[in-house]
Amino acid sequence: MAFRTFQAYLDDLDRIAIKIPHHFDTANLHFELEDKESHEIITTGILSKGVDNLYAFYSLQTEKKIDLESFYWVYDSDRNKQSLLFGSIVRKPVFDQLFTYEGDDLGAQYSPKETNFKLWAPISEEVLLHLNTPKKQVYPMTRLKQGIWQLKVDGDWDGISYHYLHLVNDEWIEVHDPYALSSMANSGDSFVINPSKLRKPSRAKTQPDINQAIIYEMSVRDFSSQPDTGFNHPGKFKGLAESPKLSGQSIGMDYVKNLGVTHVQLMPVYDFGSVDENHPQAVYNWGYDPVQYNIPDGSFATDPNNPYSRILELQEAIEAYHQADISLIMDVVYNHVYHAETYAFERLVPGYFYRVDDMEQRTNGTFCGNDVASERPMVNRYIRNSLKIWAGLYGFDGFRFDLMGILDIQTMNQVAQELKTIHPNIYLYGEGWNMGTGLHSDLLAHQYNAYQLPDFAFFSDDFRNNIKRAIADPNRLETDYRRDKLVQSLLGGIHGHFIKPSQALNYVECHDNATFYDYLAIKHPENNEVDRLAAARLALQLVLLSQGVAFIHSGQEFYRRKDLIDNSYNISDTINRLDWKRALDYTDDVQFYQQLISFRKNHPALSLSSYQAIQEATSINWLSPYLLEYSLETTDDKLKIIINFSPDNQVYTPVKGDETILVNYPEVSLKKPLEHLIEPIILKGRHILVLGFD
Repeated sequence: MAFRTFQAYLDDLDRIAIKIPHHFDTANLHFELEDKESHEIITTGILSKGVDNLYAFYSLQTEKKIDLESFYWVYDSDRNKQSLLFGSIVRKPVFDQLFTYEGDDLGAQYSPKETNFKLWAPISEEVLLHLNTPKKQVYPMTRLKQGIWQLKVDGDWDGISYHYLHLVNDEWIEVHDPYALSSMANSGDSFVINPSKLRKPSRAKTQPDINQAIIYEMSVRDFSSQPDTGFNHPGKFKGLAESPKLSGQSIGMDYVKNLGVTHVQLMPVYDFGSVDENHPQAVYNWGYDPVQYNIPDGSFATDPNNPYSRILELQEAIEAYHQADISLIMDVVYNHVYHAETYAFERLVPGYFYRVDDMEQRTNGTFCGNDVASERPMVNRYIRNSLKIWAGLYGFDGFRFDLMGILDIQTMNQVAQELKTIHPNIYLYGEGWNMGTGLHSDLLAHQYNAYQLPDFAFFSDDFRNNIKRAIADPNRLETDYRRDKLVQSLLGGIHGHFIKPSQALNYVECHDNATFYDYLAIKHPENNEVDRLAAARLALQLVLLSQGVAFIHSGQEFYRRKDLIDNSYNISDTINRLDWKRALDYTDDVQFYQQLISFRKNHPALSLSSYQAIQEATSINWLSPYLLEYSLETTDDKLKIIINFSPDNQVYTPVKGDETILVNYPEVSLKKPLEHLIEPIILKGRHILVLGFD
């Protein structure tokens, strides 16, 4: 007999992979299995053998199919034994058929008399619940069907922290509860939460259709981090609801309310791993690094180790915006996790949560080292239930999906169906980039499959690129093709891959990439401040005057800067924070955009609901390669929009006595026209006129 170590993995119901270091390999090896509980022996045969520089690899076939709810020893011919580990079997359909749990009660279900703990851990041999009381109580959990472990603990456990310790693949692993609602700082132990202590969410009074939405993207941290601006809770959830005065003018929440946007999109507020919650000022990060999907991040809370602080403070901020008649959208990142190896699902069921390629290596369509396998039933259920928590418990009115093209269509349509039972007009949109991952492109929720995703809008990179390039380099408009593409974008992506204009989310600036003001400086450093402001002003006006959904990056209306940095995700607060003093420097512009937002709301011709309606209402006329005139004529609204893309002045000749000026920077008419337009008018470079006509 010879001592030997090896590893054995179950890859299918009758397939086992053996991995042996070369110095332990020998001729005429054979293997058999023994059920750890019943001691039944299962023989195997060797199907194939391969080698590399370090190991020998055996592929075995068992004489009968393996029971996935049993655990086995694997013996070699010298009676050395190892546990049979769960390998790629966890990604086989038979695994999901056996272990998909349909309930919505995973986590810690609290009552004053007892708390019911449930965990999905289908390949664990044992699971222990650790309650962090002074006595450090430890309880064994009971295995049920479908991979569920359960334990009811008598008593009132409100606010008690806990974790699980489980034996999986021959290793004892500690893990927090992925279904918990709160945890200690830095993704520590989970807390038992008493739901009666939480707020009941409300909704904003006004609920416009999504194509009438004006969305304002902002970061919790950036919003209130600027020193000497009067925020009492800088960088916190509480700071979102503050409205200090700066040089006599309101900033903060009152500023956003006065701006007139219908929705605020918050950049990640779930628990992310890139910022130390106990010392958040030590490092900056946007937070696209998920660790706990159902828990608000503690760096935004006043006390990250208090069970209720992060929950209640976020709930209170959302309620404040609802009371101000502003809806809230949450930026969610279900496409990848912060650290693949330490993520809770990987620690519970190794190999299940991520997609793999033909070589059994994790795919990397996200460029973050892992792609979430949203198509697997328990991942699908986790995403759906997570979103229902954010909508039902916190009152979020919609969701922005980061790298939505990584997720599968079926999951996203199920998400829409279930969320609409909470909010019938739920706002759903995302980044629809077509990215390579472990699923066929036809199955993924990217913009070229928009016809299969009728409830979702997509960030329009066509709009972004066509507008930015036309403004920065108007000579591009000297070709018919470029002009046609530009018009297509202005009309909500008409004749493209969207099925309706509300699927086109129009933007030229967001947290990603340089701000538009910086982009102009990068592209044309030789241009002066007047030219740069005119170009930035034209871009935002086009966002607010185009068909589709209008999207504004916070501070864009006062020409936000980030020192020409293209990607500031981990740069300091000094670069990322919102510069409220700049809002005072551009008060006239801010007031102009306030009025232009009101103008958009008051003119339904700017947010038509179908491409047919747009075609029937629109007339396009290029007066020169740089001067566009297009009319929108509906039963209730008649508008003519004149756009000078050139940096040089252009002459516009009106229809005699027929046209009145409604928008002419820095003025906007919300009631009576600014003036009648009778004589030819000189349009300044990069300028827009909006006219009314009979």
